[in-house]
Amino acid sequence: MQKVPEGLRVQLDANEADLLRGLTNEMRLVLEADIPDADPVQQRLFPRAHDDDEDEAAYQELVGSELKDVKLEALRTVERRLGSDGPLDDTLPEGEIHEWLRLINDIRLAIGTRLQVDEAKMDKQYDPDDPEAPALAVLHWLAWVQTSILEEMT
Repeated sequence: MQKVPEGLRVQLDANEADLLRGLTNEMRLVLEADIPDADPVQQRLFPRAHDDDEDEAAYQELVGSELKDVKLEALRTVERRLGSDGPLDDTLPEGEIHEWLRLINDIRLAIGTRLQVDEAKMDKQYDPDDPEAPALAVLHWLAWVQTSILEEMT
């Protein structure tokens, strides 16, 4: 990642870009699926605004699917920029950078929730033979990408 006058230059090799494409596809499934509200990932991505059920129902009636729509727009923005195959070497205009951060954060939240990751689990060395090791490696990579973007933008 490198800040340039036009925005942020992003370079992902073919494997990194393919990984992000796959994660984006999986996030689309999560966002578009009819998953019960009791699902931990849905609760993390779409947290309640109010403890009181009546207040929450009124809030949901007011905002409707606005949060989901914002998340889907971020997803579409990243998909367009990523393309369908190969590496990515492109410049994100300022307006797209927040969309990328939003989607990367949502993907991290979804993976972390499924793995029941907490700070201690993120900080510890994980065993490569652990069945969760590949997902944890992806989580660490996403954190690096997100941090790289934020560092370049500040």
